[in-house]
Amino acid sequence: MKKITLACLMLAAASVLAQQAPVNTIAEAEMKSAYHLVAFTANENTANYDIQSHILEFDVDPNDYYISGVVTTNFIAKEPMGSITFDCSQQLSINSVMVNGNVASFTQNSDDELVITLSPGIAEGATATVVVDYEGEPSFNNDAFTTSFHNGSPELWTLSEPYGAKDWWPCKQDLNDKVDNIDVFITAPSQYISVSNGLQLSATSNGNGTKTTHFQHNYPIPAYLIAIAVTNYQVYNQTAGTAPNTFPIVNYLYPESVAEVTPFLQVTPPIMDLYEDLFGTYPFHAEQYGHAQCSIGGGMEHTTVSFMGGFSRELIAHELGHQWFGDKITCGSWKDIWLNEGFATYLSGLVVEHMDTFFTSWKNDRINYITSQPGGSVYLTDADTTNVGRIFSSRLSYDKGAMVVHMLRYKMGDANFYQGMQNYLDDPDLAYGYAKTPDLQEHLEAASGMDLQEFFLDWVYRQGYPSYTVDIAQLGNFQVKVPINQ
Repeated sequence: MKKITLACLMLAAASVLAQQAPVNTIAEAEMKSAYHLVAFTANENTANYDIQSHILEFDVDPNDYYISGVVTTNFIAKEPMGSITFDCSQQLSINSVMVNGNVASFTQNSDDELVITLSPGIAEGATATVVVDYEGEPSFNNDAFTTSFHNGSPELWTLSEPYGAKDWWPCKQDLNDKVDNIDVFITAPSQYISVSNGLQLSATSNGNGTKTTHFQHNYPIPAYLIAIAVTNYQVYNQTAGTAPNTFPIVNYLYPESVAEVTPFLQVTPPIMDLYEDLFGTYPFHAEQYGHAQCSIGGGMEHTTVSFMGGFSRELIAHELGHQWFGDKITCGSWKDIWLNEGFATYLSGLVVEHMDTFFTSWKNDRINYITSQPGGSVYLTDADTTNVGRIFSSRLSYDKGAMVVHMLRYKMGDANFYQGMQNYLDDPDLAYGYAKTPDLQEHLEAASGMDLQEFFLDWVYRQGYPSYTVDIAQLGNFQVKVPINQ
């Protein structure tokens, strides 16, 4: 029967119209960047080049709301180019630009663009290097760059999802390119510890009261997942993975929180083991995983290091799940955000299923929240992507997305579902790149032999949910009749 999958799930719920669940703090934190944004469209002016690498040199002090930096970008032209455009907030002042070692002219415009003249122009397929020296107070509007205090100590962190990276460094903001590798150099007062993506290669005293910490990340990464944090961290190390792919878990914690937080972190290696069993080796096992404590309301899944406002098991599980769904494979448009958030939410549910006995209750809570309102599809419209609150809707992108994943698993059976997901994650055209909803559908159909077109139309692209009336009639002779009306 059409839509019977959700019917089976909903029969277990106490009420179709249950009271709305509490606001999802995970969603709140992840939509913090650009929360005040009212309009954003993909910048077509950045689509004509492919970034190969960044060297990011940041000079910061958590006591000061200010950044100065040098961004070196190596790129390949996808067509003949007379100029190159970066996304860059007008709040940032550009001191100088070099192209292939020569001084270049540039302009900043009201569209938050940095337009650099390439003189002479470069041909399709040619490579070039651009060095941008800049400084300034990042925009307050998007909360992408934040300074605060914990227990009297200053702290600094960034949170760029979805549109905030351009607020604190000149970049390519859109979901149309991943940087093949990055080197991040953070110069900060010597008493602090700096954090970024990938492996820390060195921490060098500069002899002037500052220290430069060098991180290197050698996996493709989009601009919004590049992050830094600086404060008086204390480091707590763990180990995860299965030989020969073992790797460190590096936890950067507030000194005043270490004793309290460390017991909660013991769940991380078992969750990592579960995800590796279900979805394959941790995608960044050649480097590391970790957490960096920040004064945010939830968490943010920066590649190889999740920024954490708390350490509940659900939050740890959610942000770790993103390393497969969101970081290894990133949604190819914000309309497909459920490929990040729905799956990360469902993976936190799989932790409940495999480690506890209340998976049914976990599902019911989400079903009740989803059906507390009639409208809203998992897949977003173009207009929806200009509303960050809608992109990161806990009811739709997170919970409804998660339950759609569970429905697919129920419909396909475990063997086909997990095989389809493994094929999706291992697809060389998608792995460490971008995916959209049809890419997922194609892999699930191939693994199951099913035509899932109607399912995706009903549950991903359309709104609402069916309403059922279930009656039980005693027929005698140990028989009952159960009419189900949709």
